[in-house]
Amino acid sequence: MTVQALVKAATKPSVVDALVAEWMTPNPYTCTVDASLADARDMMAENRCRRLPVVDDEGDLIGILSLGDVRQAAPSSVSSLSLFEINYFWAKLPVSSAMTPDPITLAPTDTIRDACGKMLAHKISGLPVVVNGKVVGIFTETDALRFLVSLA
Repeated sequence: MTVQALVKAATKPSVVDALVAEWMTPNPYTCTVDASLADARDMMAENRCRRLPVVDDEGDLIGILSLGDVRQAAPSSVSSLSLFEINYFWAKLPVSSAMTPDPITLAPTDTIRDACGKMLAHKISGLPVVVNGKVVGIFTETDALRFLVSLA
């Protein structure tokens, strides 16, 4: 084995030891409970993200809103509502009506293995990372895949 191979093997992250803090997306976009679904949907589209931790006025995590939650709350495409009525509906409907309250969370000191285990057990694709109730990051399936690729 060459010296370069030994160094590379020694610096490879381990699924047992790698921490969420090393692979999470720090400082994710968030929204407040009283934001409209239209604003949340626009924020997700603009920032190319699929979930938003929902925080209260003090910045404490109270829920999570996924793109799937937004889609599920949308009026049916066969609805008799006019475009004006649909836009009005979106502008008035608060995030609180579609979010998942009290989401499952991670700590930055949790391992990647623990994070992936929680995501598999609960069939979810992203978890807010919190410290003392405040959102410090988000760990998603994309972060897990980035970690997996780094092992090769």
